[in-house]
Amino acid sequence: MRWVLPILAFMLLISACGGSDQAVTQEQVESVDQQAVDQERPEAESSDLQQRQPTAQDERARQADQAVAETTEQGEQPARESEQQESSQPDPQETQQQSEAVSDGPFHPDAVEMSELIYWGPADGFFGRYVPIPGYGQELLDQLLASDSPSVDKYIIDLAAFPSPYWEQALEYLKARFGESLRTVYDFPEIFDFHPDDSATPAYLRFKQALFAGQFEDMAEMMDPDAEIAIDAREIQWGGVRVDGIPPLEFPTQVLPEDAAQWINDTDVVVGVEIDGDARAYPIRIIAWHEMVNDTIGGVPVSLAYCTLCGSPILFDGRVGSEVYRFGTSGLLYRSNKLMYDRNTRTLWNQFSGKPAWGPLVGEEIRLKVLPVVVTTWGDWYSRNPDTTLLSINTGFVRDYGPGVAYRDYFNSPLTWFNVPVADDRLAQKDNVYAVRVGEALTAYPIALLAERAFAQDEVGGLPIVVVATANGEGGRSYESGDVQFQSADPASDTLIDSDGAVWTIREDSLLGPDGEVLQRVGGHNAYWFAITNQVDNGQLWEG
Repeated sequence: MRWVLPILAFMLLISACGGSDQAVTQEQVESVDQQAVDQERPEAESSDLQQRQPTAQDERARQADQAVAETTEQGEQPARESEQQESSQPDPQETQQQSEAVSDGPFHPDAVEMSELIYWGPADGFFGRYVPIPGYGQELLDQLLASDSPSVDKYIIDLAAFPSPYWEQALEYLKARFGESLRTVYDFPEIFDFHPDDSATPAYLRFKQALFAGQFEDMAEMMDPDAEIAIDAREIQWGGVRVDGIPPLEFPTQVLPEDAAQWINDTDVVVGVEIDGDARAYPIRIIAWHEMVNDTIGGVPVSLAYCTLCGSPILFDGRVGSEVYRFGTSGLLYRSNKLMYDRNTRTLWNQFSGKPAWGPLVGEEIRLKVLPVVVTTWGDWYSRNPDTTLLSINTGFVRDYGPGVAYRDYFNSPLTWFNVPVADDRLAQKDNVYAVRVGEALTAYPIALLAERAFAQDEVGGLPIVVVATANGEGGRSYESGDVQFQSADPASDTLIDSDGAVWTIREDSLLGPDGEVLQRVGGHNAYWFAITNQVDNGQLWEG
């Protein structure tokens, strides 16, 4: 935990893999890290809390969230108290009216305009921390914290998860209520178990938009309370950065393998893509700092959306009808999965489902097509695809692209950072699976089991398929199988043997039969198990 300031501690703890649309120097990263390390804090192994939450070296803080840095660097320091209070304090008559509104009878937050809690704006700097809480705001908060209404919890979560002036009081409430002295709202999973009579009401949506607008107006614009919503808005949380604070790569430079020989290692994990003969590799050590790559591969406009938190690099075809969608990072999360947004309409999209989640496109029956990718090592990919190109390390951003730097602690831990309400004990939450997508159907293949068996013959969404492990056990590839039955596979030699003993060759785009038969590749990608159980309703698990 980082205790530069109480609020800075929380922001850095939950800070999404940081950065900005401008380069961050390594000196800035080290400076922020050193400030946090210098503060008093127990070692990671000293308590259950430290096992659950990121340590002082967690990758979100390592990447120096510029939502914090730039706010302070740009001089948004407290102005004269008299000026701040004069500009932010409400009219006395309005204060009296608000006080009367919140003091009549039992308090039900959905029946009150809770957005009145938000009295600050971006110009007040640092999430309104320098502007005193007005009397009516404190009274409204006191009413909320004292209420036993089933609709209270969603407001408490937002006030405890977003670094507002009410943050400490919301956390103290949680400590008193649950009898535990923990440090973030995500240490209190019970509060995310919403009452069955509760919902994301219009009043709540107005509150949520106002809360985010207090610091990030462009983010709040994508949370229009009057727009259609396809997911539960109560479970949408801030990821720790502003819009595109994790900077997407836009049509980045590709280099030849020989030009990358000085920095790429055979053991580096890459996301391999091949479309119409155009083979490309995207090293995880680079894209983990960016989480979105807008590109064109084989003439197809694509977006490689990599949710580091749920371990899912998903390649989407950007074409929907006559439209081409390009995406950015909203700074918001849903069940520990990133919400991306399209640049056309600024609709929020679920990164895992490829569907609109909040905004103008919800209800338009749009779903992005998932294209095939493979997670493997650079050595394996290059040996199979000698004509491949490789994402250049010269991205235009200053980051430490060294092997295993980004998200080291998170990737090596079995724990999640944000709320994940659904748990399916058939696998551990962060077990790696290979997800095969056929229309709305999805089946997850545990990568460890797939590597042990070498292949799996199955049916997904009514389509007969065969899934083949990579030789190194990092991922898989899926293909249509038609009426062919396979009896064995040798990923190291890129071969499958069918029931007649005939040899099939494993290629990136298809399986090639002994007489020239072709079985096409099927969309699929890696993911953590919790992404399957929390992001799709009909996900299946292959158990061998």
